[in-house]
Amino acid sequence: MSESAAAAPPTTPSKRRVFASRLFSTLLLWSLLTVAFLQWQNTWLIIAITGFFGVAGAVEYYRLLRNDPHARSFNALGFVICITYWASVIWFTTTHHDVPPMWLDLAALTASVHGSFLLCYRHQLEGALTLQRIFNTVFGVVYTVIFFGFIARLMYFQSDGKGITGIFLVLFLVMVTKFSDMGAYVVGVLFGKHKMIPHISPAKSWEGFVGAFIGSFGAAAVLLAVIPEKIAPITWLHGMILAPVLCATAVTGDLAESVLKRCVAIKDSGHALPGIGGILDLTDSLLFTAPVFYFYLSAIAR
Repeated sequence: MSESAAAAPPTTPSKRRVFASRLFSTLLLWSLLTVAFLQWQNTWLIIAITGFFGVAGAVEYYRLLRNDPHARSFNALGFVICITYWASVIWFTTTHHDVPPMWLDLAALTASVHGSFLLCYRHQLEGALTLQRIFNTVFGVVYTVIFFGFIARLMYFQSDGKGITGIFLVLFLVMVTKFSDMGAYVVGVLFGKHKMIPHISPAKSWEGFVGAFIGSFGAAAVLLAVIPEKIAPITWLHGMILAPVLCATAVTGDLAESVLKRCVAIKDSGHALPGIGGILDLTDSLLFTAPVFYFYLSAIAR
């Protein structure tokens, strides 16, 4: 093999191939979610799936920081906290059939702060680098553990005091969020010309941004028309308010992960999902929309 052939850069997949891969992964994931939602009485299944994605997202986040050899113990701490958190959530919801207590989130946050400082005592301080490791650990717990944990809270959200499960509220959240992502992608690929924030995400366009709102409004309208009684307290008024709010939040979450990837100079957080990337590439928007949705519901359900 000649040197020129050996040095040739790998070919970039065509847009058609990327779209086909993304479509396959999307259909596979929606099939998994459909099966889970059809078994909505078995809330443990949704909690287990959520926990899997939560742990996988934490793994990918802390893997982004692996280039710093002195941060390995900090990364391990964040991962252990994540495993402990989701094990506790699954145990609590399985045995008590109730919303996970808020003290679990506070305990995870406290453990990340205390543990990070304890790890600093093992080596000489390195100025801003040491502070960065502390921040990365605590932020990782907030970003991948506490934020994603709001989906488990939504599972047991009660709007009428009758113990009705919030599984359909989770469905509303996932559909509005992910159809926002899909709308942005499809419209962006077909019509995108004007770059949105090229220094953070060169592929995103203002046309795709419009497509994101179309997708979120469409998903909200379908659910409000088909299962209005199951997604109470969301009415048409609240649905039309939530659609743009969750859409804008989803775009922010997507861009937030792009910031993380740009800072460590990688394209995707992983390669688990062809055409999409890693688990964080899939859940980044949900990490931001889940707490916003939960707080909105808490405010209107009083």
